[in-house]
Amino acid sequence: MIKINDDYIYLASYETKMILSENIKLSTINETKFFLVKEHQTCLISIEQSDDALVAIIEDNMQNQRYLISAAMNDIYKQNKNIDQDQYLLYDHDFAPSRETSLSSFLSSKTSSIKFNLIYQKLQANVTVTSDEQNSPIVFQCASSMTIGRVHQIVCQLWKLNKQFYRLTLSDDSIIDEEDSLSDTGESINDLQLKLVSTADAKCAITYQDGIITISVTNEILLSSIMEEALEKLLIPLDDIDMYELKVLDDPDSPTTVDLDSSIDEIRSDFHIESARLPFLLEKKENEN
Repeated sequence: MIKINDDYIYLASYETKMILSENIKLSTINETKFFLVKEHQTCLISIEQSDDALVAIIEDNMQNQRYLISAAMNDIYKQNKNIDQDQYLLYDHDFAPSRETSLSSFLSSKTSSIKFNLIYQKLQANVTVTSDEQNSPIVFQCASSMTIGRVHQIVCQLWKLNKQFYRLTLSDDSIIDEEDSLSDTGESINDLQLKLVSTADAKCAITYQDGIITISVTNEILLSSIMEEALEKLLIPLDDIDMYELKVLDDPDSPTTVDLDSSIDEIRSDFHIESARLPFLLEKKENEN
């Protein structure tokens, strides 16, 4: 028999990544593989219906469903089969994320719940935003009257980026006004392709476990701010910041721990870094492992 650590408190469906109720009988589930997870690896989902809906389809079990944070929007649609193919889940009252969108995109280190509203029509604009810092695009539907500024806000929120260091352009790199609506761009709103471009002085490439996150920075910014943004991206509570340390990858075999009160300019000077891309390593302190 496998001994289960008490920290692992939820059993999740392998098919939909939804947490199973403690009262459910496994004999009623057509699955043989499951995930065993901790609470911080999950999030609470609530689906609400507008008051003026003609037919009520929201069931009690759609109000509070718990999923793995690695689940995608499509897992919610699969689990809630009573959502029709012509109905969509709206986030923040103005955009419907694509089915490929990860639930972790909507979370922060301070929030572990997400609310969606069920809508009954397809929104006019289909928006795709790419970035050379990200592995996959952000895709969503919205009204054609949405402003470029709002799109900018949405993608920076979902990618957990500092909005002041980025701007949106058309796919051909043409600059667009943040006050313009999507229909003002002169592009097809059926497939509007936009790019998020960094305007910062430099970028920090931070290795954490088996991945790398990129953060745009100014030369004056302190490493403490960079550390906080990195933890936010990784959904690590900021209260745990003292459990981690940041190191410069000046020597991959022996990286150097740095003072979080140092600025990027000081790191450049101390380690003779001329590149616009600065390599760091984020890891737990030895006494915290």
